[in-house]
Amino acid sequence: MNETVTLYDGYYLTDTQAWLQQRIGAHQSELSSQLQDFTGCEVFDRYTPAMDIAARMQLWCVARQLPVGDGAVIEHDDQRLSKPVTIVLATTSGPRSQARALVSVDGSRPQVYADVTTDEGYWHDTATIAITCPGGHCWTWDGGAYLHDADGAEVRVTGLFGLGTRVISRCRDCAAFEDGTTEDVCLCSGVAIYCPICARRARIALPEVASFEEVLR
Repeated sequence: MNETVTLYDGYYLTDTQAWLQQRIGAHQSELSSQLQDFTGCEVFDRYTPAMDIAARMQLWCVARQLPVGDGAVIEHDDQRLSKPVTIVLATTSGPRSQARALVSVDGSRPQVYADVTTDEGYWHDTATIAITCPGGHCWTWDGGAYLHDADGAEVRVTGLFGLGTRVISRCRDCAAFEDGTTEDVCLCSGVAIYCPICARRARIALPEVASFEEVLR
């Protein structure tokens, strides 16, 4: 059973922690403790309207003279992720600047991590999943009308799967059990993605994210 992406009838959700693990490096425990003390200060509760966690994390960055760039405050709801997450991307000052990611999952106490991504765009993308079949066919898909093949070429969903056919379809193993064709119980969510070329059940996962940690190895 896939632990990072779960398929449902007509949509899918990515595990928030799995998504984060692709983008963060070492946990900064001392900075996390300082950030939590700051954002948990009672004075913020006296503001009307209340100052949300994103604003508090930004203010902490300002107090520590950590630059936060345009578009570096990112909030993802649970439309594609299993839990909503708020991220503030900052950079330490000095001759050896380092990228930091301040992260709060579902309103929890924020944590500070090293930001190891090579492109800020990875933090904005929660929709893309990788589809790979045992026959070696693979695509990436963001839930829209197009997929991208291994060479990056754009392919229309209807061109691969046919008119009126969805990418996510009824699980054939579940259907066989319900029809009495087999006694084997399938433990999936009831839906699957099948390769449009060889008709084999595809594996669904998160696409790779380029990181500085990988580059330096």
